[in-house]
Amino acid sequence: MADHKKEKAMNIIWPVIKVLFSTAGKKYPAFFWLEAFKTLVEILQPFLGIIISPLLVDELCTTRNVKTLVIYAAILILGECVLLLLVERCNMTLQKYQQRLDNYFSMLLGERAMGLDFQLTEDKAALDQLEKAKTGMTWYSGGAYGVGEQVFKFIGNVIKIGGFVTLITMYAPWLLLVIAVHIGITSYIFSKRNIYELEAYKRLSKTNRLFGYFGWNIVDFRYGKDIRLYDAADMMTARWEKNTEESIDAWKWQADKNYACSLVSATIALMKTIFTYYYVGRLAILRVFSVGVFTQMISTAEALDSTLGGLVWNVMDLLKRCNYAYEYVLFMNYPEALPKGDKKVKNGEHRIEFKDVSFAYPSTEKLILDHINIIIEPGEHLSIVGLNGAGKTTFIKLLCRLYDPTEGSILLDGIDIREYDYKEYMSQFAPVFQDFKLFCAPVKENITLKENDDAELSELWKLVELEDFVQKLPKGEETCIYKFFDEEGVEPSGGEQQKMAIARALYKKAPVVILDEPTAALDPIAEYEIYRQFHTLVGGKTAFYISHRLSSCKFCDKIAVFAGGKIAEYGNHEKLVHIPNGIYAKMFEAQAQYYR
Repeated sequence: MADHKKEKAMNIIWPVIKVLFSTAGKKYPAFFWLEAFKTLVEILQPFLGIIISPLLVDELCTTRNVKTLVIYAAILILGECVLLLLVERCNMTLQKYQQRLDNYFSMLLGERAMGLDFQLTEDKAALDQLEKAKTGMTWYSGGAYGVGEQVFKFIGNVIKIGGFVTLITMYAPWLLLVIAVHIGITSYIFSKRNIYELEAYKRLSKTNRLFGYFGWNIVDFRYGKDIRLYDAADMMTARWEKNTEESIDAWKWQADKNYACSLVSATIALMKTIFTYYYVGRLAILRVFSVGVFTQMISTAEALDSTLGGLVWNVMDLLKRCNYAYEYVLFMNYPEALPKGDKKVKNGEHRIEFKDVSFAYPSTEKLILDHINIIIEPGEHLSIVGLNGAGKTTFIKLLCRLYDPTEGSILLDGIDIREYDYKEYMSQFAPVFQDFKLFCAPVKENITLKENDDAELSELWKLVELEDFVQKLPKGEETCIYKFFDEEGVEPSGGEQQKMAIARALYKKAPVVILDEPTAALDPIAEYEIYRQFHTLVGGKTAFYISHRLSSCKFCDKIAVFAGGKIAEYGNHEKLVHIPNGIYAKMFEAQAQYYR
């Protein structure tokens, strides 16, 4: 069992060091050269005093030559000052690298999170792994800097131990046995503490995520209206306090476990110190060696014990840090949810077919879509209607390959979409979802999603009725959305935001446009203008149009009525509105009476 644990530990340490060092080395190679230099200086530090001090003491006890004493004292004082200044200078520079490395790995973590298959962004296991990776690389492991520090300290301690053991073997070999026993017990105590800390870390993973969610949402102005108007502050604060208590309980559990370990460790250290002074002092009294060597042995024994303890702590701390950082390695290699093909997508319009497609969300058995069969010809405009929960948005998610069907297949130009290159396939779609997001960035960048893009957008602003809005902004297209980073930022209305989302989709110039409730936040006049220009906006592209406002369906070639996960009715407006007791006819009549 013990061998298995050691093997498992090494299987964690090496992958972490390999990934972190290779990644950091490509970006900041100077970090490792500086760490190596600092390690060399730290190796020299204790030996300067151990070698010079006994010479100084023996000189004081014998001839007391002032010149010799001054030379020894000067070497000792100046040498320690120079070495200390070098270490401090290295530490100051390394702290700058620490921040750079933390930012760099956070960026890589963010890129990986953005690159995950969308399905995983709604998967609890993946979200927990992301949280473990974030906290494991920051609070707990210290990232590449924290792991690197321990690796170099380990190397330095090994070299120092070799020198200390050589000196002690020459004069007081029995000290080695006492120190070895002390270190053995200390190692066991450290291992127990690490187990407790890792257990506490696992307990805190979910608690930290909930703590952050409720804690930060309380001060996020986007939730300000709902919190105030629905008096939700007490509920949010209560949840925050509850998670705070859970966090405190986990930390208290860890502290209680560590207290007994610290007590035993202090007792053993005291016993070791008493024996060291007795043994070495007795040898000095018996004149086995001089007073200078006595001080040298005491210093060396303390240094060896401290360094051995440091070495054990290095190993344990390195193992602990690598266990935490390993969560980053796992996340960066998190398995894909969707298989990826390599076929190229042909240019131009596409024929899309859903062939006996059924779908249930992962870890559930309820079919959201049940044996869907439909063909959308190139350039066709399809309106998708139905009650909430009928499967309309899920149909679009499958089309965009955010999920794969549970059964059946989706074909693009007669080829299963799973065979296409994933990014190339995704580039064929320009969707506007109900829950679209604008970013805290200039208006123009929210459309182009590129920095310093010189695209001309004036015609696009006219097309989506945003020309006046953009012209009135303090910095025009360069005005920042929201006030997170710019006091002159603007808070667009819901309708303005929706028009910007439509502009973003049109700017992409993808052959398939998807509009999921595109006019939900628009006033009736603005809604009418969008409908009036529907064919101008979409042109000859294939278009999917989801809306609860059935008047918009008149602008589409075909209408698919979803009910219970199936396509219950299919045809154009004139056909469906005249089906006796038809779903579409009833829905249309229910809405039409409000406009008569």
